[in-house]
Amino acid sequence: MTKFLSNVRRNLAVQDYVCASYHLFMLLRVAVAPDSDSANSARWANLGLLLLTVSTVLLIRSEVLHGKILPGLIYRIGVFGPMVLSYLSLHSLLPALQPELLDSELHAIDCWLLGVTPAAWLNQFNTPLVIEWFSFFYFGYLWVLAAILLPTLFLGRGPRMLELLFGALVITSVGHIAYTFVPAYGPYVFVAFAQPLDGRFWWSIVDGVVSRSGALLDVFPSLHTAHPVFFAIHAVTYRKSRPWKYTWPFLTFFVVNIVASTMVLRWHYAIDVVAGIALAIGAHLLAVLVRRHESKRVSTLAVQPTWPPLSRQPQDRVTS
Repeated sequence: MTKFLSNVRRNLAVQDYVCASYHLFMLLRVAVAPDSDSANSARWANLGLLLLTVSTVLLIRSEVLHGKILPGLIYRIGVFGPMVLSYLSLHSLLPALQPELLDSELHAIDCWLLGVTPAAWLNQFNTPLVIEWFSFFYFGYLWVLAAILLPTLFLGRGPRMLELLFGALVITSVGHIAYTFVPAYGPYVFVAFAQPLDGRFWWSIVDGVVSRSGALLDVFPSLHTAHPVFFAIHAVTYRKSRPWKYTWPFLTFFVVNIVASTMVLRWHYAIDVVAGIALAIGAHLLAVLVRRHESKRVSTLAVQPTWPPLSRQPQDRVTS
C-alpha cells in the first residue's frame, strides 16, 4: 500500500487534479440541491463520473497496470471520457439546482455595451440562406471538436498534445461550473422576436439536437465560442508545424462563423461570447504554463508521462 500511494503521489499530473476536482465540485453542487427526480439523476451520474475518474487515476498512476498500450488507453477513456459525458449530465443537473434565471441581467449588459443584444439586431438577416449558413456552422462545432480532439487524444504525442488537451479540459470545467452560477436560457427565450428563424434542413437539425440533448441553461460563457477560439489560437500559434500549417486558415474561417452563429441563431448574448473568448485566451495561457511544468516534471523526475503513450515508442519529453 505504501508503494501504491507513493507511486500515485509521484506520478500525479496537474490535469488529474483538475478533472477530479471538477467532478467532485459538480457532485457537491447537486448534492445540496432540493430533492427531485432531476437532482437524484444528476447525483448518481456525477458520482459515477467522479468514481470512474478517480479509479482510473489511481489505477494508472500507481503503476499497478503494466503494458505498452493498455494503460494509455484506459487513462484516456477513464479521464477524458467523463469530461465529455459530464455535458450530458447538465441536462438534469442545472434544472435540479432550481436557479434564479439571469437572462435579464445578461441582456441588460448587452444593451449597456451595444445598445441592443446582437440577436435582436441580427434579426433583420432572418432569411433561409443566412439561417441555413449559420446553422451549418453551429452544428459544425461538433465536427471541429471531434476532428481536433479525437486524433490528438489517440494519435498525438508530446508537449503540444498536452497543451491542447489540457486547455480543452480547463474550458469544459470552468464553463460547466459557471453554468451553475449564471443560469440563463438565452435570447431565443427572453427576447420577443416577431418571427421564428426561417431555416430549413440544417436549422431543423440544430434545433432538434439542442432541444433533445442540450443543457438548455448553458449560456454564460459560450463554450460554442470558447472551444473553437482556443483551437484557433493553438493553430495560429503553431502554424509553422503540421498539421496547422495547412489547416489554420480554414479552421479560423470556420471558427469565425461558429462564433457568429451563436448570436444569429439567438442562443447567446454578446456578453456570453465575450466571456467565451476570454476563457479561450485564459485557457491557452494556462495550458502553456502547465505544458512547461509537466514537461519539466516528467523529464527531470523520470515519472510517468502526463498522457501515457498509446504506442511502443517512448513518449516525447521536449520542454520547449
